[in-house]
Amino acid sequence: RIYQGEVMHSRFAPRKHSFRYPVYFYALELDELEQLDKQVPLFGYNKLRPVAIHDHDYLTLGTSPIKEKLRSILAKTGITRPIEKVTLVTAARYFNYIFNPISFFYCHAPSGDLVCVVAQVNNTFGEMHLYPLAVENSRQVEGGWQFSTQKEFHVSPFFPRKGRYEFQLTPVGDNIDNRIMFHLEGDLTFIAKISGQAVPLTKTSLTRTIMSHPVCASLTMPRILWQAARLYWQRRLPVYEKPVPSSEMTIRPVPASVIDKIGMKTVMRFFRKLPAGRLELRTPDKKTYLFGQENATPRLELQVNEFRFFRRIMTSGDIGFGEAYTDGDWTTPDLPGLLTHLAKNESAMDDRSILTSAVGRVINYLRHLQRPNTLKGSDRNIREHYDLSNDFFQALLDPTMTYSCALFDSDEESLEQAQINKYRTIIEKAGITADDHVLEIGCGWGGFALEAVRQTGCRVTGITISREQLELAKQRVERAGLEDRIELKLCDYRHIDGTFDKIVSIEMLEAVGHSGLAPFFRSCGKALHPGGTAVIQVITISDESYDAYRLSSDWIRKHIFPGGHLPSVQIMKELVAKQQCLDFADLENFGNHYAETLDRWRKTLITKKQEILALGFDEAFIRKWEYYFSYCEAGFKSQKIDLAQLVLKKR
Repeated sequence: RIYQGEVMHSRFAPRKHSFRYPVYFYALELDELEQLDKQVPLFGYNKLRPVAIHDHDYLTLGTSPIKEKLRSILAKTGITRPIEKVTLVTAARYFNYIFNPISFFYCHAPSGDLVCVVAQVNNTFGEMHLYPLAVENSRQVEGGWQFSTQKEFHVSPFFPRKGRYEFQLTPVGDNIDNRIMFHLEGDLTFIAKISGQAVPLTKTSLTRTIMSHPVCASLTMPRILWQAARLYWQRRLPVYEKPVPSSEMTIRPVPASVIDKIGMKTVMRFFRKLPAGRLELRTPDKKTYLFGQENATPRLELQVNEFRFFRRIMTSGDIGFGEAYTDGDWTTPDLPGLLTHLAKNESAMDDRSILTSAVGRVINYLRHLQRPNTLKGSDRNIREHYDLSNDFFQALLDPTMTYSCALFDSDEESLEQAQINKYRTIIEKAGITADDHVLEIGCGWGGFALEAVRQTGCRVTGITISREQLELAKQRVERAGLEDRIELKLCDYRHIDGTFDKIVSIEMLEAVGHSGLAPFFRSCGKALHPGGTAVIQVITISDESYDAYRLSSDWIRKHIFPGGHLPSVQIMKELVAKQQCLDFADLENFGNHYAETLDRWRKTLITKKQEILALGFDEAFIRKWEYYFSYCEAGFKSQKIDLAQLVLKKR
C-alpha cells in the first residue's frame, strides 16, 4: 500500500507550538519485497530505483535481510512467539535519498494475531533506536492498541531524555493513524501523529505518487530543521545537549566523521605500542580490537560509545581522553586499573608521540597560564574547587571532613581512623605540645585543628581563602566548644601576621604554583619562631619530570584544580636552602596510602551517587570526579607522583 496523508506535531510545554505537513509512506510485507521488485518497475529491493527498500537502512548495521535481523532482535528482547508475517510501515528510499524519522514493524504470528510492533526511531544525529512493543503488555483502545514505555532515546534537543511515551497504533488497513504521546513529569507535553489513506501499490499508483509529490520525501529533514530553528529563535526554548546513548536498544551510533576515522587510525597506532597486558577495545559499531599480548595480564576493556572519542585523543591527548570519559564517550569496568596500566607504560605510550595533539597541548598550556596564583587568581582558583558545595564534601568525606591523604595501619581500618592516624603522625613530627601556638596554612574544614587541640591542648590559628570551608569549619569548632583554642580566618599565606611555635600545612602547597613556592617557604620562615618546626604534607612529582611538567598542562589542572602545580622534592630542597633560616630536617613518603584513600573516596562517590545528584549535580559531574579519583590513584600506583611529609626546622 501507499499512504497519502500528513504528519502533525503539537507541543504543549514549555511553549505551545504546532505544525503539520503532507507526506506519503508505504506499508510493505517483507516477504513480498522481491516480488514487488519484479512487478513494479519503479520500485526496487536492494537496488537503485526511484523508490527502494534497502536492508541496510533498517535495524542493525549490515546487509542481512530485514526479517532475519528483526527475529534476532526480538529474541534478545524476550519476545519468543514465532513470527511469520511482518508488515513494514515506512518512508522508503527516494531517488537514493532517505531520512526516516520513524518506521513500524507489525509482527504477526502464524495464526495472524499481532504479536508486537517494533518502532524504529532515527534522530538527526544519525542514531537509531528500537522500541519493541509487545501486544501482551498493551491496552486495547478504539481502533487499535496503546503501549506505554519509558523514553530512552534523544530525539528533540528541546526535550530531555526522560519521561514516558504512549504509542497509540492502529492496524495496517485502508486507513492508518499512529500517534505518539510524550509525558514529562506526569504531564502530556507533546503529540506526534502520522496518518493517511491507502491505495494499492501498483505501477500506476507509484508513478502517480512520484509525479504528484516529486520533492516531498526530500523535504523531511529541511522541515525538521526549520521547525527546530523556529523553536530556538522565536520560541526561545532551552536546548538539551545530546547525551551519550545508554540503552542497548540504541542499535546504531552516530556515524564516524572523516576526522573521527583519521583519529581512529591515529589512536589505534598509539594503542599498538602497548608493551604489556591485554586491552580489548570495542567501537560503537560493535567491532572489537585487541592490543598487547593475547594471554597477558592485566586484561583490560575499553568500550567506545562515541566515535568522537578518537578525534578528541588525536587533538588533545590525555586531556581529550579524560574529557571524553566525562562526556560518556567511553567506559570501562575497571577505570583505576586501566589508567594505572597506561600510566605504568607511559614511556612507551606517551601521548606526545601523537603529533596532532601538539596544538591541543599548546592551547591547554596557554589556558593554564591564564590561571596564575596571584592574590586575585588564587581566590578564583580555590573557589572553583573547594566552594563547590559543603553538602557535597560532607557526603563524600569521612566524619573528620578531611580532604587529604590518610595513613592506614591496616587494610581493614576505617577512613576516619586512618585520617586520625595521619593527624597524630603530623602532631608527633611537629612536636606539638599544650604550650604551642600552631599555625595551619590551609585549614580546610577544621579537621586538623580540632584533632590537634583534642590530642594536645594547643592553640591553633588556621587560615584559608575558601569562604565555604571557613563557614563550615567555624560551625564545627563551635559545636566542639573549642572557640577559645581555635581561631579560623580568611587569609592568604602571603599575608600572615605574627609568629608561631609550629606550622602545619597539609596539601595546600599544590595550590601556589611554581612561582609561589619561594614566597610560601619565605612566609614559613618569617612566621616560625626560632627553634620552631614546620610539617608540610604535599603531593610531589619526580625530579626528572618537573621541568617538562611545569611547562605543560594536564586534565587535573584544567578540570579539577585550576592553577594547580605539584612541586618536586629537589626544587623544594633548593628553595628551602635559599631561605637561610630553614633546614630540611626530614622527608617521608606515603604514596601507597594515597592510592588507598582515593579508592575509598571513589567508592563513596559511586555509593552515594543518588544523594549527590539530588544536590543538583549531574551525571557528567559524577563521571568527572570518578575519573579524577581514578586518575590520581593511577598516578600513585605507577609512582608517577608521590606523597611527602617534609619536616623543616628554623635555626
